[in-house]
Amino acid sequence: MRIDIDFSIFDSPVSAYGNATGDIEVKTLPTVGDVVDLFEGRKAFELEGFTGKLKVTSVDQVETSGKAIFALEDVVVSSRSVAAELAGRLETELGLFCIDYDQ
Repeated sequence: MRIDIDFSIFDSPVSAYGNATGDIEVKTLPTVGDVVDLFEGRKAFELEGFTGKLKVTSVDQVETSGKAIFALEDVVVSSRSVAAELAGRLETELGLFCIDYDQ
């Protein structure tokens, strides 16, 4: 089954690079506190500070559609260039949509 996800990407503990959103495949519907694997059924890529396994922090219902959006924990990497690489790979390899807050 596919779920809609949303999480922030930080290029330092106090500096937000942007946001990632889209849908991913999961075996079972997660609840708050569960860990989802963004690479479920796919080959994982390695990148400093990112494992692809993120904890669900909240589940919110969209009033207009009734669909659920699963908010995931923030990802913190060491630099803006690593954050940009992560965003690019999330888009090309996982089909997510990433927003760079500075653009």
